[in-house]
Amino acid sequence: MNTCITSHKAWNRISRAGICQAIERWEELESLTMPTIGHPPYIMEGLANNCKNFKELKIMGSFDLLFASAVTTYLPKLKVLSLRCSKVTMGALQCVLNSLEHLEVLNISHCLLFEMATNGRRQVIHELDNKALERASRLREFHHCQSRQCVACQRMMLDEGILRWYRYEDWFWRRDEVRSLDLKDYGRLFGAQCEMLTSVD
Repeated sequence: MNTCITSHKAWNRISRAGICQAIERWEELESLTMPTIGHPPYIMEGLANNCKNFKELKIMGSFDLLFASAVTTYLPKLKVLSLRCSKVTMGALQCVLNSLEHLEVLNISHCLLFEMATNGRRQVIHELDNKALERASRLREFHHCQSRQCVACQRMMLDEGILRWYRYEDWFWRRDEVRSLDLKDYGRLFGAQCEMLTSVD
């Protein structure tokens, strides 16, 4: 599978024009792991127009209704979506579950799910309601974990929904409950012995 993985630092250093030019050259791209960006529609539109075999998307960061709407509008045939360790609004999750008719796999493990209460304050959701669970049950795979005993979920709460990846193990960001998105050691620049020699306490 033709896959692209981009880090927060790398993505933020690329101009909008640079990203669009890169996507135009990714005709065979099937899977993308990317951080949250301020204006996602142009990325999703670029993928739709240039990457006809695109089917897997992983978001690391924040996933709101704007992002969800861009995905459902431009990538309606998306088959795999992972939001692992992301801050996700319930409106965005409902949009995905209701609109992506071809979606087969969804991962919301260790996400900080929330909605805005009537008083304007953010309310964290620890359990999905029956309606969301019913929609998710139609998927081939649905991964979710919002447990107070889970280490990854605890990290999400500590970091208020936006993980400070630099605080944690080098392998942590590469893992995923979805097998095709679990990078294991892919993208690792150094071996374990070298990393021990170059690590900073």
